[in-house]
Parts: sequence; C-alpha cells; structure tokens
Amino acid sequence: MNFSETKRKKGRTVRKGLVRAIALLTGGSILFGSSTVQAQQASSARGDDYPLYYKDGSQEIDKWRMYSRQCTSFAAFRLSSVNGFELPAAYGNAKEWGYRARREGYHVDKTPSIGAIAWYDIGDYGHVAWVSNVLGDMVEIEEYNYDYTGKYHRRTVKANSITGFIHFKDAGSSSGGTTQPQATIASSGTHRFTEKVAIMDQPSLASTIFDYYEPGMSVHYDQTFEKDGFRWITYIARSGNRRYIPLIKTETSKNGWQKQGSVWYYYENGKVALGWKKINGSWYYFQTSGAMRTGWLKDGSKWYYLKSSGEMQTGWLKDKGIWYYLENSGAMKTDQWFQVSGKYYYVNTSGVLAVDTTIDDFQVDSNGARIEKSSQ
Repeated sequence: MNFSETKRKKGRTVRKGLVRAIALLTGGSILFGSSTVQAQQASSARGDDYPLYYKDGSQEIDKWRMYSRQCTSFAAFRLSSVNGFELPAAYGNAKEWGYRARREGYHVDKTPSIGAIAWYDIGDYGHVAWVSNVLGDMVEIEEYNYDYTGKYHRRTVKANSITGFIHFKDAGSSSGGTTQPQATIASSGTHRFTEKVAIMDQPSLASTIFDYYEPGMSVHYDQTFEKDGFRWITYIARSGNRRYIPLIKTETSKNGWQKQGSVWYYYENGKVALGWKKINGSWYYFQTSGAMRTGWLKDGSKWYYLKSSGEMQTGWLKDKGIWYYLENSGAMKTDQWFQVSGKYYYVNTSGVLAVDTTIDDFQVDSNGARIEKSSQ
C-alpha cells in the first residue's frame, strides 16, 4: 500500500502510514476511511471458556437441556456466564431461535451488538453464535460446532450474511431488552427515556412488543397505572391505538404461582415465566401467554409430556392405554432399543412401546420386555 503525506504547516508533515503503523503496534485493528484513520473497539472475545465437562462430552446434556458441544449449548452458556441471562431450557434447534425469541417479546433485528446472539436460519438445524465485537459492517463471533467440528471457533464475518441478531440481554445491559427502571414519574406529561424500553400493545409483560424507545427519545403520555409489578405509562399512538410502556418495578411485584380462572401462571418479580422453567426441582413449560402447559408438547423435533400438575414427566408413561418412555431430559424415546433395569425394550417412530411382537428377530412379551435368545 502506498502512503501519502499531507502538509499541515509549512515545513511540517505527518505521514499517514506512520499513524497507521502506530495504531497497529498499540494493538488496534484499523478501519480505513476516505480520509480518516479510526481504530476499532477492543474485542470482547473470551476464548474457549466453555466448561470442560461439556467440551469433553462427559456431560452430554447441559443445564439448559441441550446437547453439549453444540452451537446452542455454547450460546446459552455465554448468555448465562457473561450476559447474566438464563435462556429457557430446551430452546430448540438454532434455526428456530429467532422466531421463538420474537414471539416471546425479545428484540430481533439486523443490528449487531456485543453480547447479542448471531442467528442463522440455514440448513436443517441453523446456527447461533455469540457476538464479541462489531467492526463496521463486520462482526466478530465466537461459537461451537462451526462446520460440525464440535469445537470452539472465533471468526469475523459480514454482518449482512447473518439472518438476524437476537437481543435477549446484550452484554452490559441490565434488563434483557424488555423493561428498564426509570425515575419517579408524574401521572401525565412528557417522559424522556434514559434507557431502551419496549412499547407494547397491551398492559402485560407477555404482550406483543411493537418497537422500542431509545435513550434520548421522549413521549407524551396521559395515564399511569400499576400492573404485573410495574408502573406503566400509556398514550394514544398516531394510529389511534393505545400503547403501553412498563417503567418502574414496584415493591408489590408478584412472585410465585398465580391462578387466573382455570389457568396457572408463574411470576418472578412481577414478570410471567415463559418457555421452560425449573421450579423446586421440577421442569414446567409456559406458553407465550404465560399459561402453564399440560399434556403433550412438541419443542423443536422432540416430544415431551407435562402432567396435569404441569411437571415434566420422565421415565415410563401410560397415556390412553399406550406405553411411552421419556428420557431424563424429558424427551420421548423413538425408534430404538433401550435398556431399563436390565431389560431391553423397543419403541417405534411414534414412541409407542412394542408388545407381543417380533423386532429385529427378537420376541418381546406383553410387557414389552425383550425375550433373550438362549446361548445353546
């Protein structure tokens, strides 16, 4: 590359090449503009900090009920260890993350930020990675199982090559992109935002998020009220529809189980639980409305069963006269032989236990147990 010189004063010049060289020597990567030199921000990459018991495969299912050494498991680990955000358990294949996150009210867009999840809607399973730096129109990402290696990678890619960025709770954010504490507010007037807050179509933390107010923006509101453990402001939008913004967490936040009509909800600091939630040692699933789910549930490619009490079933299950077997993760076994208490059983592609038949040249009895062949 040829470096030019620009005359600043008579008899005095500054070499742009020297400026670039100094920046490189001090550890900054360089973005070259038409007439400026700008050092990129420092990377937040942390290297391969994935726990050893996951990376060596000794623990096959991680704490978020996903397979270890996969991109989803690593992304969930980073969200927990760095961002301070716990992803709901068994969040599904990477390909579904962006769609599910958007349904659950999280912000998904084309704008990268450190700590966001880079989401690819590609192939059969998709891919997710943790954003460690933003470099103009490029992003640096850290990931596991890139190119099906089951190992850690760090690379820089074009931001527009990524389907979208999921902002569960970007690094340094205190709210997860849904609600932000604000100063005490009047009953009506103009509110100026100091942090990013969500605009909702209903006064419910589980309602649809239309957009966000960014720091520095303001809105004229005509009412305030308390609900779901927050003080809200509300106003009529130009469309004629009323909009709602949760601002201040109140001291009367709901916590624990709450029954509304015949439906159960679970609250934490006034916010309804969504997706998978472990409560007192048992797993439950809450729909996008916050309602507790019962019965059969398909999450990703796996089937689960929730008891009438909402607890996730494991082990043997008899439903409508048919036996099924659910793994420790809750996932229903399908199309395979498996062993329980020293006996072998077989379930078909629908998870139904085979009984009184022959499978792979083995007979199974009325209880589904395989009759072992004599060694003589």
